[in-house]
Amino acid sequence: MPGRTRALAAIAVTALACLGTVAVSAAPAQAAIEVVYSPLSLGGYCAAKVNSSSTIGFYNGGLSCYRWGTPNLVYAGSGSASAACVYFDPSRTYLSHSQGVSQALTCKYA
Repeated sequence: MPGRTRALAAIAVTALACLGTVAVSAAPAQAAIEVVYSPLSLGGYCAAKVNSSSTIGFYNGGLSCYRWGTPNLVYAGSGSASAACVYFDPSRTYLSHSQGVSQALTCKYA
């Protein structure tokens, strides 16, 4: 019986040691970050990808691009909010987007 107890104890210690190794070597989770792009920043995306005369963009459930006109802004086309997020930071992994304050675009990256 004592031999069996020692064998079980050795197996238990080995198993716990393996679990400890796995826990230590696991990579830490990366936090998601949110970046807010103002209407003027969105204008840069609009000018590059939607209409070269665009100067400002607003996100209100959809991305709308405008150019300056007399006396008001003139609609110049619509863009993709997710594509805008990728355009602004192609090195990050895009997760989602939402509306920010003053019709800005908030992009969430990994």
